[in-house]
Amino acid sequence: MRDIKLIVSDIDGTLVDRTERIPPELTAAIQKCRDAGIVFALATGRTAELTEPFVRALGIDAPCVEANGAYILQGGRCLVEHGFSAAPIREILERADQLDMTITLADAQCERAVRETDYVRYHQSLGNRFQTLLPLSAIDWEADRFQKIMIMDEARSGNIQEIRDRLEPFSNQYWITTFSNKAVELGPKGCNKATGMKELAALLGVGLSQVMACGDYRNDLEMISGAGYGVAVDNALPEIKEAADYVASKPYALGVVEAIEALCFR
Repeated sequence: MRDIKLIVSDIDGTLVDRTERIPPELTAAIQKCRDAGIVFALATGRTAELTEPFVRALGIDAPCVEANGAYILQGGRCLVEHGFSAAPIREILERADQLDMTITLADAQCERAVRETDYVRYHQSLGNRFQTLLPLSAIDWEADRFQKIMIMDEARSGNIQEIRDRLEPFSNQYWITTFSNKAVELGPKGCNKATGMKELAALLGVGLSQVMACGDYRNDLEMISGAGYGVAVDNALPEIKEAADYVASKPYALGVVEAIEALCFR
């Protein structure tokens, strides 16, 4: 049994598949950790509204790293945040809007869309996102700060490449990630799940050698490598498995449960 005091886990592809179903084994394992004094927290690219249902369903009361390390929330209260100005890329956002793309801007309180699109209307119907809009004309370009911006080409017209090319010169100011031919996201430079994990551990007074981090995808790599015990679930990418200290034989949440039992209770 290792001296693990904090478990940090990615959500998508690690705790859940596309169904987002949470197996009872995971809930039981988290409770077992809680009873043993081990903190279980999340480190996700999701924004506050999309993380909250998992926080609630899993009974997590610890601070969680959200928006790829841009902020840490606990009970709706922001403990750490790294905001950025969208002023340098104003013309790019205006161009994306002219191309009828979906643009969303998130801070630690909420995620807003520039205008209604099919994607926005769908998520509005679910009740937990985009309940208010933020037109580009309403942004205070000098004062407003965001933690994450997404630009999406729902039609997959190929125009996302133009936006990505226009953003490239700003890669020294923001982290920029492209998702296939559909979307691009950006956030504060220097922030990722690994930096969020370090800030979370410091808040809790836990050394990184006492942290177990679980993930499956490329944006988990630095977190997996930086934790005392990196865990890859069975469905993880080969490079994540290569970096991990423990590779689970099971996928998704059951792999996390397997790792908890193997590393925390044996």
